[in-house]
Amino acid sequence: MTTAPTNPAQALWESAGERNKATIRRVFTEFVNQGDASVVDECYRPDIVDHAGLPGAPEGAEGVKYTIAGLREAFPDFHVTIEDISAHDDMVVIHNTWRGTHLGELLGMAPTGRSFLSVGIVIWRFDEEGRIAERWEHGVSSNMFAALGMRMLAPRKGRRRTTEGVRSVTRTVPLKSGKPAAWQRLTAELEGPRRREYEASRRRLGITSEVLRIDPRPDQDHVIVHFETADPERTRKRWLESTDPFDRWLREQILDIHGEDPWAGPATSCEQTGWAWTAPPRLTAGRPDGSN
Repeated sequence: MTTAPTNPAQALWESAGERNKATIRRVFTEFVNQGDASVVDECYRPDIVDHAGLPGAPEGAEGVKYTIAGLREAFPDFHVTIEDISAHDDMVVIHNTWRGTHLGELLGMAPTGRSFLSVGIVIWRFDEEGRIAERWEHGVSSNMFAALGMRMLAPRKGRRRTTEGVRSVTRTVPLKSGKPAAWQRLTAELEGPRRREYEASRRRLGITSEVLRIDPRPDQDHVIVHFETADPERTRKRWLESTDPFDRWLREQILDIHGEDPWAGPATSCEQTGWAWTAPPRLTAGRPDGSN
């Protein structure tokens, strides 16, 4: 038999922890897996900070709804299983598994029919009233994007901007003959051993999110680079003028692989007008053999 805690403060924390875990279970059962967005209005703060929402998501609770709606549209069978859950003070940590089949559009990417299974960790912070105030995740979304042949790099740090304060830039550069393997090695390096340097570089440039994808074409493969920044011209200038060793190394790699630099191009008329981004242009599916 478990002895009830005699310390009132301990009892309060344990009670809050069980309440918070019950909230997270409800979020997944009713909202994520069944699509009932009313759960967000009940369980989340209006100014929730989601550090891992889909690119283009607005701030706050509406961004949470945007992200799950986008995933459920892209993966009609989208389902998350909580493998383990624990509460620590005002935090809840879960180990979870995402599953789905890509049958709908995702960030402008046409359905590939690919199925994925992705595991990772999600951390939630609650306020004193028991509402979700903040969310982080590690592994699940990046594994999902990788399964679809996409690379999502430079995730936002800290509070998200509103979509009105972000401009969308999409550039397409050729992939030199014999260089696909080099491109794969470079992106793997940016996601792995040089990730901190890469994210620091993007912060210096004012880039808040970046998605890269190979676009197979009959004559020559290309790479689509899509990033978000408040000021594309300032980002371009900072990139061209940077003497940081990592930036210089990355420019050399990019020029060797592509022959042109997608971050050095002039702003387009679309970028200059400051249109807010809802999704990048449609991206073609991966190769029929599943390679990228």
